Amino acid sequence: MLPRRSFLEVEIGDTDISKAVSDVILDFTYTDRASGESDSIDLNLTDRDAKFIGDWYPENGLGFKAKIKVENWNQGGDSGELDTGKFRIDSCGLSGPPDKFSIKAVSIPVTSSLKREEKTNTWEEATLQEIAKSIADKAGVQLMYEVKSDIKFDRVEQLQQTDMSFLMDLCTRYGVSLKVTDGKMVLFEESVYEEKDPIDTFDKSEIGSRIIDYSFAQDTNGTVKKVELFYKDPKSGIVAQGEFTPPNPPATGQKLVLNERPGDLRGDNFRKGVDNSSGSAGGTFDTGIRPFNDILVDFNKPRTDVTDNANRICRARCREKNKNEWTCALKIVGNVKMVGGVTISLTNWGKYSGKYMVDVASHKTGGRYLTTINAHRVLGY
Repeated sequence: MLPRRSFLEVEIGDTDISKAVSDVILDFTYTDRASGESDSIDLNLTDRDAKFIGDWYPENGLGFKAKIKVENWNQGGDSGELDTGKFRIDSCGLSGPPDKFSIKAVSIPVTSSLKREEKTNTWEEATLQEIAKSIADKAGVQLMYEVKSDIKFDRVEQLQQTDMSFLMDLCTRYGVSLKVTDGKMVLFEESVYEEKDPIDTFDKSEIGSRIIDYSFAQDTNGTVKKVELFYKDPKSGIVAQGEFTPPNPPATGQKLVLNERPGDLRGDNFRKGVDNSSGSAGGTFDTGIRPFNDILVDFNKPRTDVTDNANRICRARCREKNKNEWTCALKIVGNVKMVGGVTISLTNWGKYSGKYMVDVASHKTGGRYLTTINAHRVLGY
């Protein structure tokens, strides 16, 4: 049988340095996250000839690309690769003795204000897609919007927040995941990714072969069995209600009650200038005088045109609370297919068996190629 082999291809700027550094690489780690934080790369090299602290010194902001390649990995003659995508060098360092030079790179362009500059902004009559597109354009990245339906807002304020922090908070509130990678900003629904077929199965019998070590946990602390939202807008009097009950809720979960503005109250007649008054008492929007019975309706009746966002918030908060009830961590023989957002199947692990979604996949080379997976059991909603 042909020997199993893994190797690394590295490009800094427009220069392929794979051969030049092949014998001085100590280790390389690529961490791919499904959402939230940026993907990252760490490369450590020996610098016995003082090249990297001299002529080869990579300036911050330079492009960085890397591929992990494998040959004869699962069987003789097969091959594969993991292309980590486009990165920007974020920091470099030197330690020793002996001299060890380190390079760190992130998937968000450090030349943009996406993560660094705090701003104040107001968005009116906008959708989540429009807000994300504006931020992506200013950051010089391409937007990929993979959300089933758009989310509408009558008014959203960004108060002394970076664009990344503001957009992340907005996405999290409405159950949308955000990832910036390979020159793209991707907005997607994690629940949709959970529906995809597993790309691999890990059976308990593979301990000692493909599976090096493992850990599983169930934690019901903070889980919920139902989420309800009730909000009465102090300006218009519009009442918005929403609720969500998950299928097969945790037995020990509590009911969560929210009092949050659902984000879209554009059905408000007071601000729209629409007079829907009736009855002989008269009155118009312009005069601010309306029949008493209509005022009671406006202030006490839940509006059906604002419940979509309210229900979405309830579902998102339910997923947030219950997502980490069942989790696992696996260290396996290097697997180039493992990235954040894919699903895997775990069999013969008793109560811990099931379908899981990978939240973080970390690939490390340096003597041996290993992959570490952190995952949660899919929720089904």
